[in-house]
Amino acid sequence: MTGLTVGVYKETVPGERRVALVPESVRPLQALGLAVAVESGAGAPSRRPDDLYRRAGADTVTLDRLLDRSDVLVGVRPPNLPAGRGLRRRQTLIALLDPLRIPFRVRDWADGGVTSIGLDLAPQDSVLARPMDAVASQGRLAGYKAALLAADRLDRPLHGTADAAPEPARALVLGVDPAAAEAAATLRRLGAEVRVHDRLAGSPAGVDVLVTTLRPRRGRPPPRLVAARDLADMRAGSVVVDLTAGPGGGNVDGVRPDHTDVVGPGVTLIGAGRLAEDIPGAASTAYARNVQALLEYVVRDGGLWTDPDDPVLRAMLVTHDRLVRDPDVWQLILGQTAVAGLP
Repeated sequence: MTGLTVGVYKETVPGERRVALVPESVRPLQALGLAVAVESGAGAPSRRPDDLYRRAGADTVTLDRLLDRSDVLVGVRPPNLPAGRGLRRRQTLIALLDPLRIPFRVRDWADGGVTSIGLDLAPQDSVLARPMDAVASQGRLAGYKAALLAADRLDRPLHGTADAAPEPARALVLGVDPAAAEAAATLRRLGAEVRVHDRLAGSPAGVDVLVTTLRPRRGRPPPRLVAARDLADMRAGSVVVDLTAGPGGGNVDGVRPDHTDVVGPGVTLIGAGRLAEDIPGAASTAYARNVQALLEYVVRDGGLWTDPDDPVLRAMLVTHDRLVRDPDVWQLILGQTAVAGLP
């Protein structure tokens, strides 16, 4: 037994209904020698009450008890802790960190001796990292949901019928990631004719369903793939789903995050940048598998193995040994502190 405890905290971001570990994760982690504690109510938004965790062998505790007891804290989003409470030295945090959005929280973790690991930073070219890649697992679910959402909003069947349009609907997916692949595969299963490209070439006239998934490079807004004039070429009743829509915009001109608008000649434009959160049960299960894979990788010889020279961990470690290990975040911190005149 390692004697280490993994703690699951309750998500606080509005609208976030996923949980980092599901009851089915408890026994595999115990097999690694880990004890599991869950903040009371953490699983409720995904329909996993405390009793399911207790029956699986986990303890359900208050947040204060969780923070005091846990060697490893796992969440979906970075924790938003009450005033006066912080992560302690030698504690490890695992979450979708998106560290370029929170550079000074990252610096606080480094100063406090916290090791932080981003499941959104798994190197995509590594076979070893593939089971830990939460961006891919959540993207596949979002792509599946996007196809269903488009089919529901389209004014005709995707597969075509003798009573409506006799030909299958035409779908175009713009993207090169797992979300694009899953959206395309699901649309094909639903009967649509599907093309997949990494950019819009020519007019989308004649396209019934358009799904965009091309996410930005780190620290940049999503690339603009579809202009307002392109939407004007689409027929009334067609549907566009933008899986990149967020505060910084999206792939589609004029898209609004978490909004559905009718634009141009009657095109339904859906800003769906948080679509995986709409299926918290399946999304939590997929995310928990990513967490489990990472823990299986780093739990070694009775403790946590977090070698910053390891090719997988080098990409995922944001802070370790009181240093900000992510070079992009460190440069951002240096730039912002210089502008503000801070030490």
